[in-house]
Amino acid sequence: MATAIKAIPTLKGKEARDFLRRAEEAEREFKGNKNKDQHPFCLMAHEILSKAGML
Repeated sequence: MATAIKAIPTLKGKEARDFLRRAEEAEREFKGNKNKDQHPFCLMAHEILSKAGML
């Protein structure tokens, strides 16, 4: 018995333009951030990796 393959949703029209605009805006903001290591997500990742003994 085969498993049905679900279609991958594709954004079109206004939704696609809005998504692309937001993605590009987020990328520009991240590139402009000179102190990436102080970002809350980076700090959280560093803490998790330290506890796991991976750093």
